[in-house]
Amino acid sequence: MALKKFVNLFCIIALSAILNSMAVAIPIEVGTGENSAELYIEWDDGYVAEFIVDFENVTITGFEMFDIIEAQTSLTTVRQDFGWGIFIDGIEFNGHSNIGYGGGEDWWHYWIKDAGQTEWMSPAFGVADRILYNGDADGWIYGRAGTVPEPTTILLLAIGAFVLRKPRE
Repeated sequence: MALKKFVNLFCIIALSAILNSMAVAIPIEVGTGENSAELYIEWDDGYVAEFIVDFENVTITGFEMFDIIEAQTSLTTVRQDFGWGIFIDGIEFNGHSNIGYGGGEDWWHYWIKDAGQTEWMSPAFGVADRILYNGDADGWIYGRAGTVPEPTTILLLAIGAFVLRKPRE
């Protein structure tokens, strides 16, 4: 009986954490235009921000997407020029900040997903060379190498935790 109560409590806590993390990531819409791209950012403290960036031109660069967001929100980036290219070395938003290389996995991992793709991929180029079209997405994760979580995956985890929590007769 004690094990069953422990499992139920664990599932309730896990479901609560999953649903709370989903609530943080309500997309913020910025920019203007008929085209849009998405930006997902996850800091090492678990805070997540998602942006839908509208734009007029057929394409924008990864830096232009950040420029639009920075012009209309409190998000800021730290950009470093290492001589071979400009690199996003820090991102700050709503009191959440990760800047610089902290060793191991503690750095900004960059992911992309073009419109119509189902899987995120780590590109062989940087944000300066990224060309975004309508429906594309970029993801930035600090402190872990795993890919950007899909909202469907999070929802399935929440449902699974709820089902496990239900007492069996």
